[in-house]
Amino acid sequence: MTPSVTPKQQQISRREEAVKEKNIQRLQELVRSLQQQLLQCKGNNKTNDTISHLTEHVLELERQQILED
Repeated sequence: MTPSVTPKQQQISRREEAVKEKNIQRLQELVRSLQQQLLQCKGNNKTNDTISHLTEHVLELERQQILED
């Protein structure tokens, strides 16, 4: 035998569901924001890697010039 749910219990359940839904939406927004930050970091790392690689080439060319002089 299941007890009947009172209107007050139904109201509490609806409020709890609304709070859960709001929390889910906030978490989804946070995840989206973190994904964007991660993409920016990956882009920055690629840029830094490219600059580092180019710097190595420039240094190597400078070394070769010094040796040739």
